[in-house]
Order: sequence, then structure tokens, then C-alpha cells
Amino acid sequence: MPTMVEIATKTAPQSAEVPVAAVVGFLVLVELCSGILQGSMPSVTPLIGSTLHVSSGDLNWVASVTLLVSGVSVPLLAKLGDKYGHRRMIRATMVVVAAGSVLTAVADDFALLLVGRALTGVLGAWLPLEFAIVRDRIHGGKAGAAVGLLVGALTLGTTLGPLGVGLLSEKVTNVHALLWFPAACILLCVPVAFFLIPESATRSPERIDWPGAALLSVGLATALLALGHGSVWGWGSAATLALFATAAGALTAFVVVELRAAEPLIDLRMMAGRSLAPLYILSFTLGFAFFGAHTPNATFMATPSELGFGFGYGTLGLALMGLPVAVGALAGSATADRLVAAWGARPVVIAAFAAISVSFLSMVGLHEQPWQFATASAVTGIGVGLVLGSLPPLIMAGLPADKTGIGTGLYNTLKPLAGSISGAIFATVMNQHLLELPVPGPRLSAESGYYIVWAACAGVALAGAAIALTVRARPRESPQALPVPALAAG
Repeated sequence: MPTMVEIATKTAPQSAEVPVAAVVGFLVLVELCSGILQGSMPSVTPLIGSTLHVSSGDLNWVASVTLLVSGVSVPLLAKLGDKYGHRRMIRATMVVVAAGSVLTAVADDFALLLVGRALTGVLGAWLPLEFAIVRDRIHGGKAGAAVGLLVGALTLGTTLGPLGVGLLSEKVTNVHALLWFPAACILLCVPVAFFLIPESATRSPERIDWPGAALLSVGLATALLALGHGSVWGWGSAATLALFATAAGALTAFVVVELRAAEPLIDLRMMAGRSLAPLYILSFTLGFAFFGAHTPNATFMATPSELGFGFGYGTLGLALMGLPVAVGALAGSATADRLVAAWGARPVVIAAFAAISVSFLSMVGLHEQPWQFATASAVTGIGVGLVLGSLPPLIMAGLPADKTGIGTGLYNTLKPLAGSISGAIFATVMNQHLLELPVPGPRLSAESGYYIVWAACAGVALAGAAIALTVRARPRESPQALPVPALAAG
């Protein structure tokens, strides 16, 4: 019986290499529109709450459900792309994301809107699928430049998205009209995906671990549902306990299945290795603090200042307040390589997590003025950029050559999964600290709810700094990791 190492990868006849622009040009458009969709939502989320009468806590699900689907689907969709064609999977997921974007824009019911947001979560697979096309069609040093263009387009989109809906909100106040802006961008990409994106030639013979994918999905979904509704149903209620039991059983079965599978969806043994485990934990830690704080920060800044806290910002104000974290992340990721070269990766990662912790602690004590919040956000962004610029080379250095793709894919997957978990937890916290207002409208969280969220993020980031002490220092290697977008799921 041959081993997997002995099984040669099935490859279709290689086509002649084409210019970089021919391969990447339209993929850049896809990533730009992906960034616009992802970047737009935090600015529009408070308006969704006021329009659909959703509490500040429940609004966390707007981001959490998308992050959950992204985290669960990326490994499966990446493997399906390897087996059946990367362009084919981009096409399929493009249709799903387009449908989800339109459903989100037209939904008059919060549950229906969440269904739309869940559908858009599969866009997290676009960047790994595009990387595969680049590696297959472009060779040599040009591949790195092509990947850089894709990441740059995604990052630019996350900046243009909130600015676009913010400027549009000056003329249009209807939330459905604002949500049509990112939806229209995605619809523009549908014909691009079907007619203008090239296909890769390489195919993998590996089988798809469907049982593992099903168990992971059930386990995470039931766990998040229990966390999100435990405070409503009661933590000791039969429904909550049943969900937790289902989650525990499914995740335990998932671990057993993955350890026995010849071709697992997630290689748990590789993740648990001494050199890689701390790095994957740090990825989860970063996602928990950074993604989990997105919606609470937006709802805090949108809270009317007449209540004694908040700034009363509308969509444009929220978009402008999002710029400091974006600029900080770009600055951090741009300088990370030089700082690592001068000091080593471990000190940079420790300092980055410490900076993130300090920024959230400063929000607890200093949030009366917008400049205080903007300064803290910029520090958060710098820390996030430094982490994202430092961890991938360490992971690449610790991976076997034939595990690079799945190893870095798992690193990217853990961040949105962590964000979905923290979003569910923070939704429960904020719903337990609601203001009693004399006028009807969406239930707003009290200031104490935000204190708990920021303190929790600060504590998790501080734990990340402690975990970074266990990272093994390695010499820098010549093959560089693929760039990772600072502010988006993928």
C-alpha cells in the first residue's frame, strides 16, 4: 500500500505562462470588492440595529455568523479547489456570496439578514484559491509581486468600503440602500469570475474529509448558539445544556476522526507540534481580541452622547473613525519585516500583543473624546499589523515543504473562528448590560458592558504576550510567507 508521499499529484498539462496582469488583473478586482464588502459592515451595523430594532448585543451576530462560516468553510473549500479546480470554486462561492449580499440588502427581518451574512462568509476562501491560481500560472519572483497586488487590493477595499457607505449615507439614510453598495460590487464580480479569471492546471488526488467537515460545523455552530442564547434561555435550561452537550460530542468526535483519518480536514498532530502550537494559539488569540471588538466599538461610537457616553456618530463618522486602525495596521505590517530582522520575531510579537493589550485598557479608562478612541484604535492597528507581519514567517519555517499550504491555511482560519466565538460571548455580555430607556427603540448596551468587552480583549492580548514567550526563535529562511491581509477574513 503506497503512502500519501508516494502518490504523485495528478497534474493536467501545463499551459504556457501568461503575463502577470492577465492572471492577476481581474483577481485584483475580486479582492477589492471583497474588501469593500467586509469593510462596509461595521459602519452600517449600528444603523441595522436601529432599523430592525436589534439590541447592541445581538448586533454582534452580524459579524460572528460570517466569521464562523468563513472559519469552517476555508479548509474545505481550499481542498475542493485543489481537487476540482480553483476557478471553479471561486465561481461557485461567488454566486453564494452574491446571493448573500443581495439577501442582506433586502432583508426586513434580522434572522433573514443573518442568513444573508452567513452566505457571504464563504468569501474567506477566495484569497487561498487565488494564491493557488497564482502559484500555478506564474513562476519565479513574479508570483510574490502578484500575491502582493491581491493583498493590497483587499486591504484597499477594507478602507474604501466604509468610506463609500459613509459618503453615500450623507445622501441616503435608508440602510437597505447603503447595503446595496457592497452588494453591487459583488454582483459586478460574478461575470468576472465566470468569464475572465484563468483556471489552474494542477489537481490533487486527496479525498475530501466530509465527516470531519460535518462534525466541525455542527460542533462550532451549536457551541456558538449556546453561548449566544444561554443568557436568554438560562444557562441551566434544557435547551442550553443540550446544545453544549451536542457541541462537546461533535467536537470530541471530530478530534477522534481527524486523528484516525489518512487525509484529515485539519492535521491536528501538525498543529500540536512544539514549534507550531504556540503560533496557532497566537493566531486564535489575535482573532478573539481584534475581530471580537469590531461590533462593540462601532455600537459604542454610535451611541447618542446624551446617554452619558458614546459619540452619536452616523455611518460617515464611523467610517472615518475606522481609518486610524486601518492606517496603523498598514504601518505595522509594513515595518514588521525590518523589525524582525533587527530584533527577532519573538520580541516583536511580544511587543505587538502588549501594545494591543494597552490599547484596550486605555479604552476602559479614556473614551470620553473621539481623539482618545482614535489613538487607542491606531495603537491596536499597529499591534495587529506587527503580529500579522511576524507570525507567517515563523509558521513557514516550522512547516514541512509539502504542508505549507494547509499549514498557513489553518493559521488564517483560526482568526475568524476566534472572532466568531468572542462575538457570541460579547453578545451575551452586552445583552446582560442593557439600558432601560423611556422611549421605544433598539436596546442599547450600558457603558459597563463595553468595559467588560475591552477588559476581556486586553486580558486576552496580554495572555498572547505571555504565550509569545514560548515561541521558538528560528533563523530567517529565504522562502517568504505569503502576505496576509491585516483587516479582513480573506
